[in-house]
Amino acid sequence: MDRFTQSLNKGQKAVSQLSVMKFPPEATCEWRLLLAICFFSLVMYPMVYVETAVAHRGMDPDIDEITHELEENPENVELLIKRGRLYRTNGEFSDSLKDLDLAEKLDPHNRKITLERGFTLSAMGRDREAEVSLDQYLEQASGRTRLDALAERAHIRARTGQTALAIDDFNSAISMHPAMALYLARGELHESLGHLEEAASGYREGLSQLGNAILLKKGLIRVETTRKRYDEVLALIDEELDRASVKTEWHLRRAEVLAAMGKDQAAQSAHEQALAESNLVLGKRVTAIHLVTRAKVYIAMGRLQQAKHELQMAVQRAPRFSEASELLKKLEADYPSTPNEVPNAKTH
Repeated sequence: MDRFTQSLNKGQKAVSQLSVMKFPPEATCEWRLLLAICFFSLVMYPMVYVETAVAHRGMDPDIDEITHELEENPENVELLIKRGRLYRTNGEFSDSLKDLDLAEKLDPHNRKITLERGFTLSAMGRDREAEVSLDQYLEQASGRTRLDALAERAHIRARTGQTALAIDDFNSAISMHPAMALYLARGELHESLGHLEEAASGYREGLSQLGNAILLKKGLIRVETTRKRYDEVLALIDEELDRASVKTEWHLRRAEVLAAMGKDQAAQSAHEQALAESNLVLGKRVTAIHLVTRAKVYIAMGRLQQAKHELQMAVQRAPRFSEASELLKKLEADYPSTPNEVPNAKTH
């Protein structure tokens, strides 16, 4: 029984119990509704608890259930494959391989075992063995599992320096299913090889297929900036300035491009627009994320002490916000404070 079915059954049982509940005749409608909500929450709470505990070893309800089923039917290959997949998802790779090895002994010609072994070996970093397994599977694979196998083999080949073969696999996978993750992975691989024209073409293809996928657009902006095709970059940025509800990042990007074009006055104006936008956002609500954003604006404007002050405020508000603390450490290391420095940023 999968987790959705378990949840549905629990919900149906709760509803049926609610339908026969007896309320005192003097109870108001509001009182009855409140009692019903509390009852339903108590019924469903164990399921919520189990869901949150799923990542902890020995507490995955699906693994526990399959284990109980295997105690009664230890040679059920499908259950072994399923549990092996779940072990991998939980990061328990050795247990995953044990289940898959046992399944293969019981059913040596089951191709699903070969596929799952490839995924597990890849997760373990045993790339060569993983590639062999996926090669074997792909000899006769079709449908969605072929797509998954191609994508995984593409990542393995990219990691192991087989870049041309990796790009071939990404192309094949994209032709089956034009997913953003595939376009991004292929584009980043092209960029790492210095194939900027191919990277730009791939990002544009992805945008034409998926619409305004912001990560693909950022990739295209990055590549076209490197290629110094500044007019095209500014057009892309202006599209986002028209669309975005919070525009600080895009004003900053525009300033960078204008500075690269030698248009210093226009770049300064874009920085001022970024700062005004950041101040507007912080005027509504002060959060660590927004403080970091304004710090980035100050850094871009060369107002480093004010940037430090913003980052210190961000760290105080959210000590575990790693971006804030790391940026502050870097700024303090690169630009140590002097005794005469006094922050002059207005903090909302």
